[in-house]
Amino acid sequence: MKKSLLVLFAVALLAGCKDRVKISGTIGCADGEMLYFEHTGLTKTEIIDSTEADSDGGFKFKVERPKYPDLYRVRLKNNFVVFALDSLSGDIEINVPDSSFHKAKIKGSEVSADIQKLRKSHHDLQQLALKKDVAEVDKALKAHQELAQNIILKDTKTMAAYYAINQTFNGLYYFNPYEKRGLQFWSAVATGFDLNYPEYERTKELKAVVLNAIKQVRNYRLDVDAIMASGQETAFIDIVLPDRRDENVKLSSLIGKLVIIDFSAYAMEQASAHMLFLRELYDVYHDKGLEIYQVSVDPSKLQWLEQSHNCPWVCVHDERSTESPLLLSYNVTEIPTFFLMDRDGTILGRFNHENIEYAITKYLR
Repeated sequence: MKKSLLVLFAVALLAGCKDRVKISGTIGCADGEMLYFEHTGLTKTEIIDSTEADSDGGFKFKVERPKYPDLYRVRLKNNFVVFALDSLSGDIEINVPDSSFHKAKIKGSEVSADIQKLRKSHHDLQQLALKKDVAEVDKALKAHQELAQNIILKDTKTMAAYYAINQTFNGLYYFNPYEKRGLQFWSAVATGFDLNYPEYERTKELKAVVLNAIKQVRNYRLDVDAIMASGQETAFIDIVLPDRRDENVKLSSLIGKLVIIDFSAYAMEQASAHMLFLRELYDVYHDKGLEIYQVSVDPSKLQWLEQSHNCPWVCVHDERSTESPLLLSYNVTEIPTFFLMDRDGTILGRFNHENIEYAITKYLR
């Protein structure tokens, strides 16, 4: 009888061990510091466990495997490494050199390694953005999107795919669900999750985003159709301002093309994201007849010159900055603000990041 109880105890202990996974590794700058194992949920991040790193920055956590794939992190102060666990996860090893968390190496989980690749690529892109070199940022952005796309298409039901579509740069999604291309990737991941985890809260969130995006895109198109069918188009007010070579360029010189008239500033907080948005539109539609006439109201001409040197479109500067009468003439109350002008010089309307591409494609058909 006693032997049977011992056997049952051993079996129960073994079963319990099988439901747990070890998260271990080293963080170079964590000597004697407190480390936290945290769950990153939809609405909040919760501390699950904590430990003090040894003198070499070593640590170890043993945690339960979740029912559904989910996101977790090991945190030191305000720095952390993000990884994924699911019901079949094996042990994971995390190694962070010094304090360079973006250079962390993750072993034991391909999905977690992919998440780390996305985080490092995003970190590098942010560092480039600080230099305000639009061409280099554009190149890095395309590389990141290609990396993310490959990770998504490799397996749409993984947390790496989920993480990829949820990443943002300066407040804008890398894959905007409110644009046709971005919505395709969101839909793919939502479908992958729905087929495998239909009752999961993250699945329900994904489906809600996709359904709302489809509805909003339909509304944006109705708005654009209404704008372009309203008969309220107005003639443009000509603009004559100096470009980077200090030569005056007239807006009227672009009549014959479909033109985005963009009022913005390279000094504004969302400048990098906005310029990248324009760059994507330009790359796709320029050969089909699209041009951009960008009016910069940067207070510093030097800053404008430094940061706009790789712009392929017409970029002019108004030294009167926010006191420019052009802002009043075009009723610009915030930046960025942009309009669409047809080939005859008629202002089709004021558009935004969500609906201007549809307007462009509708006009260029």
